[in-house]
Amino acid sequence: MKGSEIEKTEELLNRYYNGESSEAEEKALRQALAEADGLPPHLQVEKEYFRQLAACAEVPEMPEGMEQRLSRLVDRRVRIFRLRWIGGVAAGLLLLLSVGGYLYRPTPAPTPQDTCATPTEAYAQAQKALLKLSITLNKGVEGVEDVHAMAAKAQKDVIDQLNRINNTRQ
Repeated sequence: MKGSEIEKTEELLNRYYNGESSEAEEKALRQALAEADGLPPHLQVEKEYFRQLAACAEVPEMPEGMEQRLSRLVDRRVRIFRLRWIGGVAAGLLLLLSVGGYLYRPTPAPTPQDTCATPTEAYAQAQKALLKLSITLNKGVEGVEDVHAMAAKAQKDVIDQLNRINNTRQ
């Protein structure tokens, strides 16, 4: 290799390592190093590096049917995830409807009659009724909090699955 060719090769190497080379320059560099005889020792190291890099770049051929098997596996996982998500939403709605049905169930119309003899007794009865209502509402709020937690978990699972699918495509 002549002095001008060595200088040109070293300049291409500098551009390559600085990330400034084009694909055509990189191809020319690989070709120059591969075909060169009588390289200085520091370029011999580079020649070996590019030879090993080329050997690693060879992609093995994908076995026949592998893409279809992977696609079915991904589709199956997506389907399972969708079923879990739909099941979670359905369970949450069922819980909400159950609590709502319990809280708002129709009661037979009472016959109006005064059952309390004194205002103090009426006050005590009203307090008992309000306490019972408060307890029932608190149970309903706990149910809604459970549904909210399930929905948050389902949303996290959706995001994890989408990220996993995106990572497999890259």
